[in-house]
Amino acid sequence: MTAEIPNLARTAQLIKQAIFKLELDLTGLTVLTEAASGPYAVTPVIAAMAGAERVLAITADSPYATADEVIRQTRSLESLCGLPQRVEIFRERRVELFAEADIVTNLGFVRPLDAKVVLSMRRGSVIPLMCEAWEYRPQDLDLTVCRQQGVHVCATNEDFPAIDVFAYSGWLALKMLFEAGIEIHRSKVVVASGDNFGRVIERRLQVNGVDVIRVDRLTREVIAGADAIILADYARLDEIIGESGDVTAADVSRLMPGGVVVCFAGRSDVRGMSANGVRVYPDRELPSRRMGFTLAHLGARPVVDLHAAGLKVGELACRGIETDSKFSALIQKM
Repeated sequence: MTAEIPNLARTAQLIKQAIFKLELDLTGLTVLTEAASGPYAVTPVIAAMAGAERVLAITADSPYATADEVIRQTRSLESLCGLPQRVEIFRERRVELFAEADIVTNLGFVRPLDAKVVLSMRRGSVIPLMCEAWEYRPQDLDLTVCRQQGVHVCATNEDFPAIDVFAYSGWLALKMLFEAGIEIHRSKVVVASGDNFGRVIERRLQVNGVDVIRVDRLTREVIAGADAIILADYARLDEIIGESGDVTAADVSRLMPGGVVVCFAGRSDVRGMSANGVRVYPDRELPSRRMGFTLAHLGARPVVDLHAAGLKVGELACRGIETDSKFSALIQKM
């Protein structure tokens, strides 16, 4: 099923609001990003709306949409934003595109930003990460070659007051619990996390009447009688639930009869849990440093605000005013 843009007219308004509140001005700059589907269609349109001299966007067929469908969505959103067809869309990921850009985003169809493409980039060009520095994935970006090439890499402070994007993590966890069949109010939920995802999720659950406990490591005692476990340890590389994990699939089945494991982020033995009668949501294996659903699962605003903020990071770094701006706190150095 094709990922559609939720409420196209509202998404166009959200783009205009984000550009205004972040004072995003990409005049004179060339941006290379992706053209994608659903809420992720917004990024090249944000860049074009913010006055970029050129917006280059790479696309391809994916499980979410065909390239033709992505192009249709991009053009529809451009039109609603009052733009001519400014975004230049390419179905091929070519090195020459990277050589032309001042700002290169780290998004899906653009990745990986490996040595081959980084060595083609201009000295002084910028890769703004659409995430925080601690969420950086080495397989997506060769940081060493970037430094050698003089390509600046900056991450985005998702807690910056104008966007407050990281707070959506708590709301996403709530939505996933509802979708997994947990009523929230008066439910007992264990959050397995040692990073900021877990802390934000814990706070959101607490104010919504959940009997919640957050732990760095699961134990049999902690999970006993719980309605749900939320795995939300993005940075952890080893298995959380499984034969080599904190607890086994059999432990979960025995100690949480009828309970649910919600895979927000972190590795677990999904197959083993399913074989033991444990409901897992979403029912798919996740590698480390991946989320079960991104914030786009909530709607367009968190994607619009985060990607506009990432482009603002790119703007400031390109113009050399990272430390001399009211938006300087938006930037996280790598």
